[in-house]
Amino acid sequence: MSIAVVGSSNIDFAARVAKLPLPGQTVLAKEYKSGPGGKGCNQALAVARLGASPVFISKIGDDLLGNQLVSTLTNEGIDTSHLIITDAAQTGTALISIDTIGENMITVVGGANMTMTRGDLHEKQDCLRDCDYLLLQLECPVVAVDCAIKYAREGRAKIILDPAPVPDHMVIRDLLTLTNIVTPNSSECLAMTGIEPIDMATATDAANKLHEMGPETVIIKMGSKGAFYSSDGQTGLVSSFAVSAIDTVGAGDCFNAGLAVALDSGQSIADAVRFACATGALSTTRNGAADAAPNREQVLELLAEPA
Repeated sequence: MSIAVVGSSNIDFAARVAKLPLPGQTVLAKEYKSGPGGKGCNQALAVARLGASPVFISKIGDDLLGNQLVSTLTNEGIDTSHLIITDAAQTGTALISIDTIGENMITVVGGANMTMTRGDLHEKQDCLRDCDYLLLQLECPVVAVDCAIKYAREGRAKIILDPAPVPDHMVIRDLLTLTNIVTPNSSECLAMTGIEPIDMATATDAANKLHEMGPETVIIKMGSKGAFYSSDGQTGLVSSFAVSAIDTVGAGDCFNAGLAVALDSGQSIADAVRFACATGALSTTRNGAADAAPNREQVLELLAEPA
């Protein structure tokens, strides 16, 4: 059993502020921290901390920040041999402001991430065909994402797509026809379906629209309301975990990592979504994106706590 992740890698520069700035406003930060980020890197590192060994395919620059990423991933036990190194673009970066209640504003400079090509993925086709689950996001060119999906589907892989950032409707429809599991949050769900999921009824309606586009499994991340799932005629709403959130930057990525690890270990969809909710919740209790990912023991401890 194996999990592959194809996606972005950044170095994040996160500043903690009392209040997020308005347009044209300058605010002073209390402190800042740099560390690994990018939705692909976040997911790969979270998968590794949960006890799996991901195949991580990402494109970074041949520069100081790229070297920093390689060192960090190596220290986490992640095989870096599938990284694509280029001297034609800088390693991606993200500029993040986080307020006192954990809300954030993010500016991403895609850099090398946005130069990933079909040719890059062609060289990785064997490991994509060999994986059981493929985790994807949309911080790389859609043509590369599409290519990764097609190679993985030539094997046995189930495709898990986090549709962030949401592209135009034609692009997302094309991708969803090739996707097994789609995991939007509430705002992404609204953008894709025109329905804002605020309860079981509206989440069910939105999920049905997404099912019509292709995925047999729809999971909607609804923040404090929990996570709704619809798969093979089963529906449910898994409650969120009560934690003291200080930073929500990588929560969705940790959720998807937890989902993939749980499904890969044979858990039911309901149990896998609960495991994913616990993984995402724990990540909000720490600063950083990839750095905030919990380990397996911490997730199991939270799951064992009385409801």
